[in-house]
Amino acid sequence: MFENDILVAGGDPGFGAIKLDAGDSKVLFPAVICQGNERIFSTLGNSIVTRGTELDEQIASLDVVVKNNSTGIEHHYFMGNLAESLNPNEAHYCWDEDKSTDEEATALLVVALALAQKTPKANIYLGTGVPVKYYAALKDKYEAQLKGSWSVKFLSGPFKGETRQLTIIRSRVLPQSYGVFIKETLNEFGMPTSPKLFNGYVIVIDPGFRTTDVATFYDGVMLDPPNSFSIEKGLKWAYTGVAEKLKEMSANHQNPIETGDQELDKVFRVHGGHYPWHNGTINLNPVMNQMLAQLGTDISREVKKTLKPMLGKIHTVLVAGKVGELVYEHLQLENKILIDDPQFGNATGFRIMAANLVNSLTKKADINP
Repeated sequence: MFENDILVAGGDPGFGAIKLDAGDSKVLFPAVICQGNERIFSTLGNSIVTRGTELDEQIASLDVVVKNNSTGIEHHYFMGNLAESLNPNEAHYCWDEDKSTDEEATALLVVALALAQKTPKANIYLGTGVPVKYYAALKDKYEAQLKGSWSVKFLSGPFKGETRQLTIIRSRVLPQSYGVFIKETLNEFGMPTSPKLFNGYVIVIDPGFRTTDVATFYDGVMLDPPNSFSIEKGLKWAYTGVAEKLKEMSANHQNPIETGDQELDKVFRVHGGHYPWHNGTINLNPVMNQMLAQLGTDISREVKKTLKPMLGKIHTVLVAGKVGELVYEHLQLENKILIDDPQFGNATGFRIMAANLVNSLTKKADINP
C-alpha cells in the first residue's frame, strides 16, 4: 500500500487457488465458484467454527455481488470454501486457458482485490501472469480485459453490507514463472537482491494444478521456447491417480467410490487426506505420496530431456508453488532450492513488478511536472 487510495498488488490466478499479495496483506482461497442464490438453511450453519483474523473469516464466507461498472452487468456468486459447502454439485474451478474471456475468472480476481483493500474505493496497479505456454497468445487480451472499474458487495461475513469500489488503472501480465524470478532477484525499487541469479543459467520450476511451468534464465533474461516451456502434468494428475485407487479400494462394495479432483482437493486441503466412509475414514495420504513421488520423477525427466544441452551449466534451480513444495523432495535435479513462501512466489513477484511500474511512473511525473 503506497497511499490510502492506491493499491499495488500481485495476483496469481491459478487453476486450483487464487493468490494475491498486496504487501501488507495476502489473500488465498480456492478458485472455486458458482452462481449465488438465496440462503435459507445455510445461514444456520457452522459460522462460529471459523477462527483467525477478520480477513480469514471473510475469505471463508464469500457470498458476493460483483458488478462491472462499465457495462452495468452484475452477478451474484458463492466463491471459495462457501461455494464448495453450499452448492457442491455446481461449484467448479473456472480458470479456462483463455482468462481474457473468462468472466468468472475475472470476478474471482476482482473479489481478491476487494478483500485486500483498506478503503471503500481504491485505484489499483496490478501485476499478474498466465502459464508460459499461453503467454504470447493471451498477454495483450488479458491486460486489456483487466483494466476497468468494478464494485463488490459482501452479503455475509464480517464485511456484510459493505460495497468496495475498485478501478484497475494499469495491469501488466508476465509468464507465471517470471514472478518467482522477480521475487528472488529484485526489490520494489528495482534494486538487485541476489546478483548471482543474474549470471549464468537459472531454472524456475513452478508445478501447478494442471501444468508445470519451467522457465530458463540466462544472465537474467528469460529464454524463449523450447528453453522455457510447460509440462502437461500437475496436481490434477496426482488426484486422478488417487481417485482410481480409491475406486479400486472400494470395488467390493455395492457402490464403489467415484470422486474427482475438486472433491479430493478439499479432502487433502481441509481434512488432511482422510476420506470419510462408513464408520471411519480412508487414509489417502500413502497413495498421494506415491503419486507425488511419480510426479516429481516425471517433471525431472522432462526437464532433463528438454534442457539436456545446458544441464551442466545450471547453477540454481528455483522451485516454487504449493505443488512445488509437495514434490520438492522428489525432484531429481542438482542445485535445487525451495524458495521462501513458495505458494506466493509468483504473486509476490508480480507485486514487486507492479511496484516498480508505479515507481517508474512517479519518477517520470517528478521529472516532467
